[in-house]
Amino acid sequence: MIARAMSHSARYDAMAERVRALYDRNRQKGTAPWCGQDYDFVCPSTGTYPFQWFWDSCFHAIVLARYDMERARSEIRSLLKNQPDDGFVGHVTFWQREAFEEMLKEYSIAYRTPYLSDCIQPPLLAEALFAITRGEGGAEVRAELLPKVRRYYDWLDRIRDPDRDGLIAILQPDESGLDHIPKYDRYLGVSNPTRDEFTAAWQRAVGPYAELQRDHDRMFAADRFVVEDVLVNTIYAENERVLALLHEESGDPAAAAEMRTRATRTTASLLGKCYDPGTGLFYDLAGQKEELLRVSTVTSLMPILLPDLPKEMVASLVRHIADPEAYAAAYPVPSTPLNEPLYLKPSDGRPEHDSKLLWRGPSWINTNWYIARGLRRHGHEDLARTIEDRSAVLIETHGFREYYDPYTGDGFGAHAFSWTALVLNMLADHEGVK
Repeated sequence: MIARAMSHSARYDAMAERVRALYDRNRQKGTAPWCGQDYDFVCPSTGTYPFQWFWDSCFHAIVLARYDMERARSEIRSLLKNQPDDGFVGHVTFWQREAFEEMLKEYSIAYRTPYLSDCIQPPLLAEALFAITRGEGGAEVRAELLPKVRRYYDWLDRIRDPDRDGLIAILQPDESGLDHIPKYDRYLGVSNPTRDEFTAAWQRAVGPYAELQRDHDRMFAADRFVVEDVLVNTIYAENERVLALLHEESGDPAAAAEMRTRATRTTASLLGKCYDPGTGLFYDLAGQKEELLRVSTVTSLMPILLPDLPKEMVASLVRHIADPEAYAAAYPVPSTPLNEPLYLKPSDGRPEHDSKLLWRGPSWINTNWYIARGLRRHGHEDLARTIEDRSAVLIETHGFREYYDPYTGDGFGAHAFSWTALVLNMLADHEGVK
């Protein structure tokens, strides 16, 4: 295998060159006439996703911070330039919308304005801010952007947590970034997972929001699709903790203490409400009755990231991650376990990869990055190294694709997909590169 023939430093350096080329290729830079603002960001994929997506940009900034801090900072500045006074940040900014009107006909997007979406994505903005405030000039960047980032988390706390349990809710499936993941099937009323059925289910759940003028109180009261998602809230808890660190660095201990309290509350609710001792996994809460969505997916493993996860829960998650019949695929970590009926094709037992149905089996680099980090935090370095190594082999062999077959490693979905470059950070951990 190519990776075995390289020295540790050479392997990282070779990947770094590939990431540079990818991010140069996918760079979008200009001035938007509709707002008069300059932008400079890496789009997810020029052929499929040419706009600025929220959690993608946070991942891109984290990668860029390893080798080009100015571009990393431009990425987050661009993301925040159109933030309204209430603190909200939409999941897509359509900087150059007029050039892609035909493409937009394929999107199902709720718009706050013609150029800004009205949805959220997993909230890893504090992690991105932390990454771009290291090194020279970091204190100035923190002073500039921390107030904006804090307003965003205050918006999530104020608007998306009406029951005040520390868990924020998504109001439509794509707000988790996991569009068609099987754990939502039954809640959405999907029995035959096809694109047409998902479109109809999405419309049943989300369509009425237009009549409610997308008012959050009314959307929550309608109870069409209200999910306290484990992946979203694990990332939320981690970012509340990171935001506390940023406030400490800025010399604001009161703000830091408040964010630590919020992080503790979110973590306590994840552990108390979402963990199922019978299976040793975490599940989402659905609807006002907070029904557990008892389908194992990669998000069931995500709380391994939490630094204060109890040892018995860590042990249980590690067993699932290391189980060759579940998540320990040849190219881990599959988005649904290998033994999950909703993952397999009835005919031959192989996954069916449909670029129009996402997160129904293939492995993704962004969740691999989080899981490997969590494993390292809890002392399971060997398992983390396996995930890091196999993730790197995927890119070394098949390039930067949106997702990968966990059996063969074949790439699917968008080509030249930018957040897959998180593998550079995984290789840095694997190779001991600072």
